[in-house]
Amino acid sequence: MAEAQSPAPQPQPAANGVKSSTASPAQAETRPQRPKTTPLHQIYALPAPIRTFPLPSFYPNNPVSLLQLAWAWASQVLSPPPAEPSVIWEAIWSPESSSVHVYDEKAIRALWEQGFYGKGNLSRSEPNWLKREKVRRGLVQTHVSEELTTSRREERIKMKWERARAEQDAIRQVRLEEARLAMAHGSSAGTSSVPQPEVPAVIAAVQAPPTGPLELLLLPNSSADVPLAVEHPILPAEAIAAAADLIPDDSESSFDTPPDQQSANGHAVNGSSISTTGEDLNGHVKSPDDNAPDEVKTVKRRKSVRPSHASISDKTTNGSSHGAKRDAVWPNGSLRHKAAPDMPEATGEILNKEHLQLTGEEALFLSFGLGTLKVLDPQTKTPIDTSSLLTLFRQNAVFPPLPPTALLPDDSFLLNYAVYHHFRSLGWVPRPGIKFGMDWMLYAKGPVFDHAEFGVIILPSYSHAWWKENKHPVPQKTWHWLHGVVRVLAHVHKSLVLVYVDVPPPPIFDKAFEQGPAAALKLYKIREVMVRRWSSNRNR
Repeated sequence: MAEAQSPAPQPQPAANGVKSSTASPAQAETRPQRPKTTPLHQIYALPAPIRTFPLPSFYPNNPVSLLQLAWAWASQVLSPPPAEPSVIWEAIWSPESSSVHVYDEKAIRALWEQGFYGKGNLSRSEPNWLKREKVRRGLVQTHVSEELTTSRREERIKMKWERARAEQDAIRQVRLEEARLAMAHGSSAGTSSVPQPEVPAVIAAVQAPPTGPLELLLLPNSSADVPLAVEHPILPAEAIAAAADLIPDDSESSFDTPPDQQSANGHAVNGSSISTTGEDLNGHVKSPDDNAPDEVKTVKRRKSVRPSHASISDKTTNGSSHGAKRDAVWPNGSLRHKAAPDMPEATGEILNKEHLQLTGEEALFLSFGLGTLKVLDPQTKTPIDTSSLLTLFRQNAVFPPLPPTALLPDDSFLLNYAVYHHFRSLGWVPRPGIKFGMDWMLYAKGPVFDHAEFGVIILPSYSHAWWKENKHPVPQKTWHWLHGVVRVLAHVHKSLVLVYVDVPPPPIFDKAFEQGPAAALKLYKIREVMVRRWSSNRNR
């Protein structure tokens, strides 16, 4: 049976007409070799900081699978693997941030790469501050996620500017056509009692398309109200510059003051006669061109979008003829200080200043659910048992912290942890969802591989008869709230999951909590309801 073969790819001709040829071995050796990176599925191979040893699958129609199963079972019985968890990491409770801090670098990488727990205190999510610092100093030739995010945002801004420019060009063409039609109509009408605007002036006014935010805000409502055209077109990058960048040049406000007209504090003395240096009554130096009645001062437009650190020169400051430059003032009142000189980078080893922050739910799951974390008291450096740790997290879930007597079965930490433990047990990766107004965001594999697929909102359910007998208030949600939440998630291509948590009554919960946290957490029941946005145009 013949196999279909694809034709060999032909070399593309060069741009200058010279045919491309195979590179010589010498040229191949001089090409820069890209650094080999480890695949992500190998770095994040373990979904949890524990190891499992499952037996191979058995297929009745395959006798070899029975031999593999028998061999694996005999190997684990004769030489059992080490007990899990084989490594227990240490962390410290931080009452200032109401979180758990991990400072060991090995523990940080292990907890992040084996389940995506916590976030770096100097990073967005992955604790890679040290890697970013090495890239910034040129010690490592690689890329980091923050740089990719910044480049994507810049490309998105540029795309929006180009789209806005295209829209304004289209509007300008329509106005030009309307002006020509108005001119033709005016010439054919002859005499008219209604005064018509000068069409050539309108055409001249719309020649330059507005490309900046200030020009877009100043657009008129009709062609008869078109303002004068901009003399020089402004590029999108220049249009972002604020009015503070339009400051005079340093050479325009630098004048010498005679020493006899300076006081001890450096300001000019107000005499009975007018100063020859052009000072006003407040002691400020005036330009010789200030007395010109109708002259317009030229300003210097800066080409940079970033805030400039240049300041206006004033030699009457500090009482010296060589006085320091006075700081320029932004429109919001803040001062623009001169940039400090660049200091030489240290060539020694870079100290890692980043630590891992774990939320209370993540720390309790690692300590109580998996047993791979040991939380220490910040004062005594002794481990905190599970019951005390759960009570500590419940008290500090709100601010100010609650006393132990004010804790109830429906407090926010118990509800959040019940949902977190539920989805972790199902294989999902829950992450805090405050960015989208959610309680949790669910990732199928992790934030490194893909985006979150679902947003979770927790709703307590008081279905037990005890709550109705005691007339406990039930939280009410409106349809406006639900549609707003669904609309936000639909805008980022995610689905909403409403998680109803059945809250046990306090007498039953307190009795179960005396037996341990496991008995108390078993009383919470989880019900999931997926909500999708209904559109009348798509769902008919």
